[in-house]
Amino acid sequence: MPGVPDVEVLIVTYEHGDEIDACLDAALAQAGAGLTVRVVVADNASRDDTAARVRARAGAGVRLLEMGCNRGFAAGVNAAFAASSGAYVLILNPDCVMDAGCARALRDHLAARPRVALAAALLHDPDGTPQLHARRDVGLAGVLWAYTTVGRRVDAALRGGRAAAARRYEDLWSGGPPREPFAVFCPAAACVMARRSDLAPLPLDERFALFFNDGDLCARLQEAGRGVEVVPAATAAHGYGTSVGRAQRADPARMRAEWVASLRRYAALHWGRPQRVGLAAALLADAIASAALCLLRREDPREVRGLLGGLGLPGGSPPLLTPVRKIWARRAPAGAPAAPAPPPAGIAPGSRRP
Repeated sequence: MPGVPDVEVLIVTYEHGDEIDACLDAALAQAGAGLTVRVVVADNASRDDTAARVRARAGAGVRLLEMGCNRGFAAGVNAAFAASSGAYVLILNPDCVMDAGCARALRDHLAARPRVALAAALLHDPDGTPQLHARRDVGLAGVLWAYTTVGRRVDAALRGGRAAAARRYEDLWSGGPPREPFAVFCPAAACVMARRSDLAPLPLDERFALFFNDGDLCARLQEAGRGVEVVPAATAAHGYGTSVGRAQRADPARMRAEWVASLRRYAALHWGRPQRVGLAAALLADAIASAALCLLRREDPREVRGLLGGLGLPGGSPPLLTPVRKIWARRAPAGAPAAPAPPPAGIAPGSRRP
């Protein structure tokens, strides 16, 4: 497909051979009636047939970037963004299948609302069940109730899950899925669209390899006075975290450490010093309490090892992708994303598709 497309779809894969064809079929089907669509897939060294499946479709509106190793979601998105040229870019998870007209509805919403920088589809489970896919920003109190192991248990047992419900905007779905566009802090980055100019020079801070990269992006956009909205006219079926789930099952301790390290990095960039100190104390207390529960109730110790690893303490499992020493590193000047790791061979930042 010659020329610059209206919408360029960016997909990051890691062992999604069982899902990628349906995702690509639906993405390519968004084209039509004057809307042109192309797809860039950045594959993080999948060991299954994901890359082969994508490669077989090369030249039919699809391009494959082979990352060479697993560099995480943020690096994959940035590499695909640098290799794309569409005026609008749509970040799409490989376990997400867009319904008809989804991309057009997102593009039209952004075109009509210059203040809105990020537009998200309304997601549902593959069986049609509405999915609570957006979350509010979190402060120290929210971490205590919703993010610590002990806090989650207390919230569920004594408070009816109030913190979890508030964090996921459950009130907005109380009467069924919303029908009008609505503002949120951060939708899941499973099917979100933005103007290229609003994401330049690169969308994501690669020091958030797996977690909190979407929250960091949304925070930066809103700190700059831009809006983030969910668009109910755009819908998509979402498997919700299938790739994260695979990694979680394979190494839950290192995944927990990765999550804790990413939370600490988010706090380093967006919280004040008193909150950051409180966070470290809360996570340490949670590790001690969780260790006591493991001893008393013979629970799985991997949660504790993950907590300790994310805090950089002895006895912990190291984060899956994020070096703990980078947690407190400051961001590049003027709020730009951190300098990314070198892109795959043959792809330079800012390059365009042929």
